[in-house]
Amino acid sequence: MKTSRTLLLLSFWPVLLVALFTIITAYWVLSSINQQSAKNHQQQLQDLIVVQDAAAFSQQIGSVHQSVAERIIEAKRGEISEVQLYRFHAQVVDELAVLADQVTLLVESELLREVNHGSVIKLQQAFQTYRRFVIMSTEIIAIDPKVAQDYLHQAEQHFIDFSVYIQRITFLLSERAALRNAESFINQQQFLYSVIVIGLLSLVVILLLILFLAGLVSRKILVIASTLSAMAKSDEPPKTMLEIEKMYATDRGEFGRIAGALISFWQADKKRKLAEAEAFQLAFYDPLTQLPNRRLLMERIDYSRSLNDLTSSFSAILLFDLDNFKTINDSQGHKAGDQLLVEVAERLVKREVITESHIARVGGDEFVVTLEGLGSDEASAAAKAEQLAESLREQLSQPYLLNSIPHFLTPSIGVVLFRGMEWSVEDLLKQAETAMYNAKSNGRNRVSFYDPFMQQVLVARALLESELRDAIEQNQFELYYQLQVDQQQKPTGAEALIRWHHPEKGRVSPADFIPLAEETGQIKTIGRWVLRTACDQLQQWQRDPATEFLSLSVNVSAQQFKEAGFVSEVSQIIENAQINPHRLKIELTESTVLDNMEEAVQKMNQLRKMGVQFSLDDFGTGYSSLQYLKRLPLDQIKIDQSFVQDIVDDQDDSIIVQTIIAMSAALGIDVIAEGVENQAQQHLLAEKGCRYYQGYLFGKPSKIDEFNQSLQAIL
Repeated sequence: MKTSRTLLLLSFWPVLLVALFTIITAYWVLSSINQQSAKNHQQQLQDLIVVQDAAAFSQQIGSVHQSVAERIIEAKRGEISEVQLYRFHAQVVDELAVLADQVTLLVESELLREVNHGSVIKLQQAFQTYRRFVIMSTEIIAIDPKVAQDYLHQAEQHFIDFSVYIQRITFLLSERAALRNAESFINQQQFLYSVIVIGLLSLVVILLLILFLAGLVSRKILVIASTLSAMAKSDEPPKTMLEIEKMYATDRGEFGRIAGALISFWQADKKRKLAEAEAFQLAFYDPLTQLPNRRLLMERIDYSRSLNDLTSSFSAILLFDLDNFKTINDSQGHKAGDQLLVEVAERLVKREVITESHIARVGGDEFVVTLEGLGSDEASAAAKAEQLAESLREQLSQPYLLNSIPHFLTPSIGVVLFRGMEWSVEDLLKQAETAMYNAKSNGRNRVSFYDPFMQQVLVARALLESELRDAIEQNQFELYYQLQVDQQQKPTGAEALIRWHHPEKGRVSPADFIPLAEETGQIKTIGRWVLRTACDQLQQWQRDPATEFLSLSVNVSAQQFKEAGFVSEVSQIIENAQINPHRLKIELTESTVLDNMEEAVQKMNQLRKMGVQFSLDDFGTGYSSLQYLKRLPLDQIKIDQSFVQDIVDDQDDSIIVQTIIAMSAALGIDVIAEGVENQAQQHLLAEKGCRYYQGYLFGKPSKIDEFNQSLQAIL
């Protein structure tokens, strides 16, 4: 009885195993099909959301477009004021900025890039072009509604392009949904066929397993032999090393011990080779950019000299650094500076930028590119070198993204040609450096060839730098004052202008020593002296009831303004001088405040709480946009004298000045025009709404005694 029961159980076990295998397989099949269906449904839902968002964008853009068209009609009829138009312009800019962010999110979505990357890019380009024309239209409404309507018509064409790209993307999403459904059906069919095949293969595997176990020993021996052979022939990791590691981890017998010995030997040999490679890298390559360093560069230049001596061919050295790179390090931190240097190196190694060259980083932000095979004709070689240098300058002048913010830097490039062994490597590098400094002294962001005269210029520059340092220590500076008046030509204040009286050279132009002071960092010391001296003069004016109402404008450099302690420094100077802070006016340039808008606004607000006023100097020569102007806590905008000079004869300058005045009025900011030299200029400025003036018509910059005498005569 017991034997028959055992036989019954043994005969029933295969049935149970087959049934269990069938149940598990069926559950797995149904579960997989359900997951695939859910995934398809989710993808279709995402496609639908994208289509809805795209349609919403078209409706929102249409609403903005309609609003602009209505404002143009109102402007033509004279039913809306200039102030309302400029406020409407600011509103449109903000709305388009929000839409631009939404379009960017849509464009950068993985879904759209997966559907059609080219259409996505054209979609964004069409919107950006439409946005630019609409902003141009709203900016000009107050001045010329007809031109504004032309801009709007051009924007309308790009809106049509935008709609076409939206329709294209919608069509592609529909096609993809249909394709996905067809693929899903095919995949499910293939999946069922695979399940059947897997079931049959499972039976075959049992038979193959026996054969596999029989051949396992011979395979292990073959793997070990192949590994030893590969290690003897190549420095690369053997292809069988993964199998050796697996053998060591799983086999506890003799094969495991042999595998462990092979792994230990390979790791020791790899460490030795890595140490040799690291020593070579440290000796000849820059650790940050991975470019060759000065040592390897000099060897390559020396080889080029020898080769040129044999072939009579010219080569060239291009040495450059990044203009104002120190500003990035000071304002963004050294980590951002290192990131920028790495990106410069990446641009240099691109073959489409520089060909047949050697590239090296020789220190700080200085890089060297050597050009070879320029030919035996010196003029032709120089032309090729200049062409490649200009190409390099253009490539390196493209914006750099640091912390998701674009920054603009330019290179100053020095070029020296050489052939043969006439000059040593050190001399060639010095000549290239001399040429680079000549490029900087001529305005930066340019290419300059070496000339012996450059050395004399550098010597003179070094002498001027030393004399400038002595001028600070020996109080050779003096402030001059230029009168500022209102519409009735009544004095309202003055601008403080620094002058340098050299004991031997006489007066040194600010155009000569101010750029040098900024480059060497001495401008911060000079700026503090100017600020203290100006506040002392304000204190003297406060003592006299006849002059206590005068304000004094002081120019502050970007370096001085960006110092961490600038606010506390100004506060201390005001407290020491015991002046009314409302009479102190700090003049800043557009580039100073735009380099780090958030920090600039914070400092300006802190000083305004004390009573200090702010004037934006040289307005009109930079960005001159409402986009940033409305964010700055300004009291005054100074129209640059380049626009005032030809305002009577040049219609373009006249329109620019009128636009600046209208913009400022809309924002509640006073306007002062500098460089007013005749009555015709002053009269035209007054007609356009300018209330304050500065220039030779009212008084030249003069010493304080002469200024006070002229002031008393007016008062």
